[in-house]
Amino acid sequence: MEKIKTDVLVIGAGSGGLSVAAGAVQMGASVVLLEAHKMGGDCLNYGCVPSKALIASAKTAYAMTHADRYGISNVTPQVDYGAAKDHVADVISQIEPVDSQERFEGLGVRVIREYGRFVSPTEVEAGPYRITARRVVIATGSSPFVPPIPGLDKVPYITNESLWDQREQPEHLLVIGGGPIGMEMAQAHLRLGSKVTVIEGAKALGKDDPEMAEIVLDGLREEGLEIAEGSNAKEVRGTEGAIEVETEDGRVFKGSHILVAVGRRANTDGLD
Repeated sequence: MEKIKTDVLVIGAGSGGLSVAAGAVQMGASVVLLEAHKMGGDCLNYGCVPSKALIASAKTAYAMTHADRYGISNVTPQVDYGAAKDHVADVISQIEPVDSQERFEGLGVRVIREYGRFVSPTEVEAGPYRITARRVVIATGSSPFVPPIPGLDKVPYITNESLWDQREQPEHLLVIGGGPIGMEMAQAHLRLGSKVTVIEGAKALGKDDPEMAEIVLDGLREEGLEIAEGSNAKEVRGTEGAIEVETEDGRVFKGSHILVAVGRRANTDGLD
C-alpha cells in the first residue's frame, strides 16, 4: 500500500471540494483530491447545470407561446424532448473541462479516483493508498432521498440523477415533493408540454419566505401547474406509463411518470 502525506485531503470533487482544492493548492498547500465517481459532482452532472439548461429550453418554449405581449404573434412550438436533453448534455460537456481531472492535476492537485474511508482521525484509505493529512475536508455532497412509500420500489421512478437519461417526454409527470428541485422540474416540464401535478405533504416551497413563495406558486398555478398541498403520499402503484399515487386524504393522482424530489441525504455511507 502506497503511503501519501499531504497538507489537505479533500474527499469529493463536486463544487465544494473543487473550490477548496483549487484555493488551497494555489496558496501553496499540498492537496490530494479523492473522487470515485464523476468529476464536478452533483452540480455539473445532475443538479445546477443540467437543470438550468433544461429550464432555458422550457423558457424558450414559453416565450414562443406568450410573445403577443411584445407585439409578436404567439406560435405553438414543436418540442423535441430528446433534443432538449441533447442541449443539456452539450452544456455539461462545455463546462466539464473546467472541473476535469486534467485541469486540477495541472494546478498541482494529486487526483485519486477511489472511494475513501477513515482508518484514524488523520488517515484515509482509498484503494491502494493510505493518505495522512493535516486537514481533511469532507465534501461528499448529497443524493436524492427516496422515502419508504409503499409500492414506490415496484414502479419505475425518476430522481434528479436519473432524469437526465430520460429521453421520452412524460405525458403527465407526477412530482412527489414541492421543494426547489421538484418545483423547478415541474415548471420546466409544464412549459415543454407535459401535464404536471406536484404532490406535497406540507406546503410547497415551505422552506422559503412565505410571501415570496406565494408569488411564485400563484404564477405556477396560472401557467397550469396542479399543486396538491397537504397531501402525504400513502401508496404508489401501477406500471410504466400508468402510475397512481394515493394520498392519505384519499385522493388518487394518475400519471405516466413519477419524479421523487422529497429532499436529500448526506453521502457519508462508507466513510467510517
